[in-house]
Amino acid sequence: MFCLLPSLCFAQKVYEGQVIDKATEDPISNVNITLIKEKIGIQTNERGYFELSSEHPVPNDTLQFSSVGYKTFKLPVSAYQSQMFVVLEASNTRLNEVRIANKKKLKNIVLDKFAYYDLKSVDGVSYGHSTEIIKARTALAKFFTAPNANAVVTKISLGRQDLLTSPTYSVRNKLTTFLIHIMTPDTLTGAPGKVIFTKTVSLNDNSLWVDIDLTNDKRIIPTKNFFVAVEWIITPYNEIIGVNNAPKVAKTTKRGYQVIKDASEYYVYYQPFLVGYSPEDDTRKRALLYTRNNDKWQIFRHQKSELALSATIHY
Repeated sequence: MFCLLPSLCFAQKVYEGQVIDKATEDPISNVNITLIKEKIGIQTNERGYFELSSEHPVPNDTLQFSSVGYKTFKLPVSAYQSQMFVVLEASNTRLNEVRIANKKKLKNIVLDKFAYYDLKSVDGVSYGHSTEIIKARTALAKFFTAPNANAVVTKISLGRQDLLTSPTYSVRNKLTTFLIHIMTPDTLTGAPGKVIFTKTVSLNDNSLWVDIDLTNDKRIIPTKNFFVAVEWIITPYNEIIGVNNAPKVAKTTKRGYQVIKDASEYYVYYQPFLVGYSPEDDTRKRALLYTRNNDKWQIFRHQKSELALSATIHY
């Protein structure tokens, strides 16, 4: 593009993230997001995710977030951070509605609750699998304990890591499909045993917070203890191509000296990348994790953080 005034010409800019409710930390759908000066906009999807492309960025523009029942929030583009969470506060009318709704949900219990800021933890680590270690299908299971048996699971929430900011990943893939299993423990080993429910989850965006609604599935867990497992599906659909600089022998001199140069080394990782974080209460006992390789479950012995995976139940 030819520009007569270079100081007014900027490259394309993409703003993306998730909008959540300050009180409930639930994603908010259908939020109107507008670049005020450029006069373009978009709405959040069912996960509160937005991706707004600015073809002709305007200096000192402002992102405006508005939705019925919430206070309008304005964010200068200079304060935008990649894959950020935008928190909206309910208006007085919305607060009254929330109080009424909460009375109907007093029996809901969130096991191993995490917060949106945990997904941005600087101490976070990711759980993913590369072609070097993966065999057939691999899964990661987290152990939960409910107050009583016969709980109904209404929602599974998990945190994903976005790989855009890492220079080691050359191809960013928004599309991913994986399986969620609810399992009872094996009576002899305590490891994940019988699968009592399986759900296929497909995502087409880069949302970090993913809520999986199981309300209509009405699955009852017959035991107090249970596992929620995430299973990776090994298909090109879920691939992310990675690249590293690896030292390679470029040539050998007549005297036998090797000339070393950096070369690109490619490999494949599979989505989703789950987030591990350090809880604010560092004395809290970490939930037990198991990994599955070649249909055998083993305790995940290298666990140093909590897995951003929660289960919401009611009786």
